[in-house]
Amino acid sequence: EILALQLLTLLLEKPTDDSVEVASNFVKECGALLAELTPQGLHAIFERFRAILHEGDIDKRVQYTIEALFAVRKSKFADHPTIHPDLDLVESDDQITHELGLDDELDKEE
Repeated sequence: EILALQLLTLLLEKPTDDSVEVASNFVKECGALLAELTPQGLHAIFERFRAILHEGDIDKRVQYTIEALFAVRKSKFADHPTIHPDLDLVESDDQITHELGLDDELDKEE
């Protein structure tokens, strides 16, 4: 979840029409999981979306995209489940989780 929040923060730091649209679609897809794991982090991202709307520096189409995102949030991401049932193939005991951030140094094997 940290990587997702870092990515969203980076996209919304200096908002452009494209970065806001990408961030909005990203939140639609992973918002349910973020709401479950880090509700305060997701709240901060939505506050940034709200501030971008109030600034009014972006295209009307992107503003409608943000408003649609707020509607998706209000429905508790009903149409966007955390894990699509058809893709839930690996048992939770067999899953391997990697935690890294955007600024982390990677130790790559060659």
